[in-house]
Amino acid sequence: MAKDETQSISVKVMRKTPKEKEFSTYEVPKVEGQSVLGVLKYIYDNIDPGLGFNYSCRIGLCSSCISRVNGKVVLACTTLANDDLVIEPYKEGAAVRDLITELPPVIKSLI
Repeated sequence: MAKDETQSISVKVMRKTPKEKEFSTYEVPKVEGQSVLGVLKYIYDNIDPGLGFNYSCRIGLCSSCISRVNGKVVLACTTLANDDLVIEPYKEGAAVRDLITELPPVIKSLI
């Protein structure tokens, strides 16, 4: 690969409105050690400022960034984005908008 070529990963993010849901696909630069939260922030800052998602502490303590990534419920801030991603709300029916969810009561009490 030439020095100026940047590797990228494909990221499919569930977008939800009160009436419908669909996936939006983004190509983002692959960065060694970048978290799923870092990918979401890159999309928000550089591609789609309308993307909605939760986060607070960024170090895995508050659990507000809980999401389903490639079918597994994880914390976006502590999960590495090594390959292509499919990101959805952590639980079906929990989404308010996009990846913004009603957090479980246990997590709400920690924030």
